[in-house]
Amino acid sequence: MEKFVNKTIVIGIVVLFSISSGINVIGSNLIKKTNNWGIEKSDFSDIKYLELDFSFSDPEIVAYKNYSIIRINETNHNRIVMFDLNPGKPVLPVNISVFNLEFGSKILDINYEHSPPITYDLPNKMIFCKATSDGIKTVNIGMDNSIYENDEPYPPDWIESHTGGGIIQKEHTTFFILRVYPVRYFPTEDNVQFIKTITVNISYVEPMKPLLEDTNRYDLLIVTPGEFKKQLQTLACHKNHNGVKTRISTVDEIYKTMYWQGRDKAEKIKYYIKTAIEKWGITHVLLAGGIKGQTLRWNIPVRYSYVDPTEEGETTEKSFLSDLYYADIYDSEGNFSSWDSDFDNKFSVWNKTLKDEMDLYPDVYLGRLPCRNKAELKIMIDKILNYEKTDKTNKDWFNNLLIVAGDSYEDSYGFIEGVLVSEQAKKLMPDFDYIEVYANQTNDINRKTVNTALRKGGGFAYFCGHGSIRTWSTHLAPDAEEWATGYNVEDMKYSRNKGKLPVTVVGGCHNGQFDVRLTNIIKGIFEDGLKYFQKKSPRGQWWSGEWSTNCWAWWFTSQKKGGSIATIANTGLGYHGSADQDNDSIADYIEILDGWLELRFLEIYGTEGRDILGENHADTITSYLQRFIGDGHKLDVKMVQQWELFGDPSLKIGGYKSNTNLNYS
Repeated sequence: MEKFVNKTIVIGIVVLFSISSGINVIGSNLIKKTNNWGIEKSDFSDIKYLELDFSFSDPEIVAYKNYSIIRINETNHNRIVMFDLNPGKPVLPVNISVFNLEFGSKILDINYEHSPPITYDLPNKMIFCKATSDGIKTVNIGMDNSIYENDEPYPPDWIESHTGGGIIQKEHTTFFILRVYPVRYFPTEDNVQFIKTITVNISYVEPMKPLLEDTNRYDLLIVTPGEFKKQLQTLACHKNHNGVKTRISTVDEIYKTMYWQGRDKAEKIKYYIKTAIEKWGITHVLLAGGIKGQTLRWNIPVRYSYVDPTEEGETTEKSFLSDLYYADIYDSEGNFSSWDSDFDNKFSVWNKTLKDEMDLYPDVYLGRLPCRNKAELKIMIDKILNYEKTDKTNKDWFNNLLIVAGDSYEDSYGFIEGVLVSEQAKKLMPDFDYIEVYANQTNDINRKTVNTALRKGGGFAYFCGHGSIRTWSTHLAPDAEEWATGYNVEDMKYSRNKGKLPVTVVGGCHNGQFDVRLTNIIKGIFEDGLKYFQKKSPRGQWWSGEWSTNCWAWWFTSQKKGGSIATIANTGLGYHGSADQDNDSIADYIEILDGWLELRFLEIYGTEGRDILGENHADTITSYLQRFIGDGHKLDVKMVQQWELFGDPSLKIGGYKSNTNLNYS
């Protein structure tokens, strides 16, 4: 019998762990040539089993804010109870286990046995998770009446699981995630059922041979229009010199190669990335191109997601950009993840009537430089080369963390959310010095205060607040009513931090919406009768009537004399947790949604010491999916789909230790 050791899994700012007295992987000779699961013996190994035993102590029922909260010790770490925080839904304790299986493993069956349920009456209704977004107007996600007015228990079952195919530490893996709920809530009766023990049995098979060959011909694939190829040879030469084996493929070459595969240009590129993984072993993909100038044409096409969490409280946002489409190549069993499971040629649709199956886990480390012309491309190539040529981690300026924040929302708790999240960021990056630009009654966030801080340099910058296509701002503490001046695209040309370039994370709405073009803005203004205020775009997304020919994140990244070396931002509406609904003395703002994503990214470098940009970005998404994703969690799907990396995914954060000083021209 082979022992499967159950390890503590650290994800983000909380710890997920299993309390299993025994988890065993057992070989079996019971499989036949064919079986009830329709599996061919020649394709898979003998059946393996996981047996997980969970024991829970009696629940503690706490009255809080005219609601009830339930705590259970075995979902507790450092006196912080692990809760399932899903906006609008009841807050319940949950135990989460994550397993990395051989890539292509197939789950055959999951069953369980549990002790007789014990019923507990509640003094009040179970508390629900809240979330807030600030787009054109503030959107609050409150109680989900479809649950609270239903006779059915929540969650529907004692366990919930999902699988995903992804890449972790450059290894392709099948993830199996199990969520165990020791209590289930009956809303109309205001009681819960509790189980003291549960044993979960999972049977699965592994592929008889690896699905992917062990090849390493190339590490980085650059996808670009033909007109950019010559310029990118300089970047490829630099990458090859530093041990990152690089190949450049033009979109025309890709369309010709994938002539018989792919229904449109975007799917042809995705199939080409799949071929590059299987033929050359590539792990990183750089999309070097975006809109062609200010036209309606794309140098490299995009995919829009139509995941619509309307019933979760969101204003109408019919679609948003998602380059995660290009990174999610496989599902958990190694099949192509098309994002169009019903083959209706509408991709990434999830609404009240239709749900496309999407794996979501990144299978390559992907970023985009949405360059519109050769001038922008030259700026970015020069910035990447100069950044990576020397080791900056031993420079005083690199050890700065620039934090720009204020009071994000007005609430009854008196939280100054930006300061709270900033303090957590400091804990996750303990070896850094902190440059704070906080918005309050005596200090503004504006062109002068932000650019003065930027000129000091920093390895990382973190903007936590509200955004739009061309603006970023937050509220003045402590009342969250008055806006700071903000930091806008026209302020960036005065940044002048030159080579002292941070990796920047920005929390806000639409800062990364890189499909903005002058023609759309003119058309929108015309359709509104030339009124310079809120308008709707042809795709149904909300615009603010602001005049900009590029989005905030790309403006900041592509600044010639400063800005950032890379920026991570939302292409659509951002969301944060609101209040402290799990009553753990930690603002939900930093425990879920954007706040969790942003902090997890900082933690991977600051605490875990990993320093390849795209790997850290993708691993953040993977961690988020493992922690939060479940059946019906549309908003969490949106969070990972819209979290765009504007930068080189193979970038060595801080640069290489050897000083190359080579001329790559």
